[in-house]
Amino acid sequence: MRRCLFWLTFMIMFPYITTLAWTGRVKGKETYTNGKVIIESMKENRAVSTEEYLVHVLAAQIPADFEVETLKAQAIIARTYIYGLSEQRQEIYEEELDMDALSTEQMKVLWGEMEYPTMLAKLKNAVDATAGLYLLYDGKLIEPLFCYASSGITRSYGEDVPYLKQKESPGDLLAETFRSMPMFEIKEFVKKINEIPGALTVVEEELKDGEGIQIVERDGAGYVKQVQVGQKTYTGEEIQYALGLASSCYSFEQLDGKIRVICKGIGHGYGFAQFGANEMAKEGSTYEELLKYYYNNVEIVGTEQ
Repeated sequence: MRRCLFWLTFMIMFPYITTLAWTGRVKGKETYTNGKVIIESMKENRAVSTEEYLVHVLAAQIPADFEVETLKAQAIIARTYIYGLSEQRQEIYEEELDMDALSTEQMKVLWGEMEYPTMLAKLKNAVDATAGLYLLYDGKLIEPLFCYASSGITRSYGEDVPYLKQKESPGDLLAETFRSMPMFEIKEFVKKINEIPGALTVVEEELKDGEGIQIVERDGAGYVKQVQVGQKTYTGEEIQYALGLASSCYSFEQLDGKIRVICKGIGHGYGFAQFGANEMAKEGSTYEELLKYYYNNVEIVGTEQ
């Protein structure tokens, strides 16, 4: 249970050069080398290689007991994200990355002292086995969106992002926390909605007849795009964050004078679905197959180390 709550908290995310730098150019494509991440502390700043830093990132982003091929895929996703923010610099500060990374002490608390060496070795293996690999679409780094579990179908981001298309991800339905059903007193529900910036005041009487909440629009994967509460229309994400839901794939029902929300999936639902990918890895899919399934028409490209 402690591990489940931890992951929910973390879940509710780029001619040849001769000196160390983040980017160079080969045949019109970006190519990347192993730059440095600057970690600031009260005592002193410390520079670590991207590859070393990635181990700590993976510890925060994905359960270490997942299949090794899933961990490799996630390592490439995280590396792609870091390269994308480097902006051709040799060094980048950790705070600029805006990504979670666990310290050694936090890893030991998460896994326990006994399991720490084994789990750490798994993550290091995933990083080492994919050293320098990152993702391109049409010669450019992708924005490697990922979530823990989709609604069973990942979401399309639209024509502007052609590598993020709807994909069936049935393995996500097996996630322990795939479905959640929080219950709200009407008074509590109204209070949370009224705290949304720019909200029109909702009164309890508007919701008691069961008609004060209407889903206006969903996308093809079932995620709410617009929902009307009272007299105002909100985005699916605005309501998700206001109510503290695990995703924006939800529906409402009146039950015993209360409002129950039926929510599916964990995270925004775009891109790589970790749990679904892990189920595919159990059936023999490699990290290349996983990445090329969830990201449409991407290339996995190597870099100098």
